Amino acid sequence: MNKLFIIVLVLALDGCNSKSDRKTIDSSLINSHEVAKPSKTRGSKYSKKAVDSLIRAGVISQDDLAPPSQSEERERLKKGYDKIKIIDSSFISNNDTLHFHLKYYCLKDSNLVIPKFYDFDEKNPKEFVTHPFVADISLTRNKHTVLNKQFKASDFYPFFKDNFGGNLKKYGSLLELNFLKRNNNENRIVLDFSIAIPTTDLGTGLVLMIQKNGDYKIVENY
Repeated sequence: MNKLFIIVLVLALDGCNSKSDRKTIDSSLINSHEVAKPSKTRGSKYSKKAVDSLIRAGVISQDDLAPPSQSEERERLKKGYDKIKIIDSSFISNNDTLHFHLKYYCLKDSNLVIPKFYDFDEKNPKEFVTHPFVADISLTRNKHTVLNKQFKASDFYPFFKDNFGGNLKKYGSLLELNFLKRNNNENRIVLDFSIAIPTTDLGTGLVLMIQKNGDYKIVENY
């Protein structure tokens, strides 16, 4: 059987399973009791089951599972500059109708210069100029806006200890965001964020908890 066909078939089946998972998450964004893991800056987009199937079929080997190089990560990051992630959800909490909207995107008009000592792949290291990401978040309660704020990486800085000599707060960007699955309170929305130095594995996870009255607090990932 054609090698490419096997890869497409297995990953397509995995994609079907992933869609089902997303539907489950979408229907329980507020009060799922599953345990969430901290955000990661890298990782496979396919399930372990699909990858194991490819290995057993001899299509790929363990050597093929090596993490992407820093150059590949930079190219992936650049491709995300024009992408916009939207989360838009309405739900009922007791007698209140809540509407949550999030827009995650790149500030292409602002430079973030990563120093050359974080260029791990190159024999002749050099600075990497990228752009920070932000999240515009709004929440309405019974058609009244209770929160409308743009969250930048700097908004999270007071709430974690920088274990990288202060460089995470100096060069960090807002990367990776998801609804936190472990949330047993229907009166709040919980988001899992990652603050990281772009194209490195240096970062930390943080949690943004938004109450339905618009109040919010930030804690380290728990």
